[in-house]
Amino acid sequence: MLVFCILLQRMDMLKQDILQTLQKHLGAIDTQSLDMLDTQHKAHKIEKFNHEIKGINESIGALQTLQIACQKILKLESLSVDGVQELVQKAQFMGKALFNSTLSINLGESVLELNAPSPLDLLSTGADLKAILQESLAQIKQALNTIQESVSQKQVFKKPPTLNTPSFNKDALLDLMKSS
Repeated sequence: MLVFCILLQRMDMLKQDILQTLQKHLGAIDTQSLDMLDTQHKAHKIEKFNHEIKGINESIGALQTLQIACQKILKLESLSVDGVQELVQKAQFMGKALFNSTLSINLGESVLELNAPSPLDLLSTGADLKAILQESLAQIKQALNTIQESVSQKQVFKKPPTLNTPSFNKDALLDLMKSS
């Protein structure tokens, strides 16, 4: 029994020596790095990131739908009110009309806004419909490029990912935009 107690004491001393040696060489523990171990904090960051990506994905869908509508109107042989009206009415995303409404895209720390005027309103005022639609297409393309840049810089955590850090494959999201 005495031998067992001595053995336990020596193991405890050895453990203390190892800890002191590690502390001597590694220095004080950075408490900010321990913040990464907080699973509740991680879960909140992941939830926020997922919400941002979902919003960006929906925004890409709305922009692509608006882009297709503008392109179809430009391809019309005759810019009649009936032909344009049908395409304007179909230009909806998730039940929301895309012409004459502001698309607000949250990119984390900034908000991107885009508003395409209704081709029907432009026809009735005699404005140069083709030039305005071309300008809208340029704005849509710029918005998609801005989203692409924002997505390529997204990170859930500031530290490089480890085996325990959730990963995000931004290439999969960027592939959605290649058709633009």
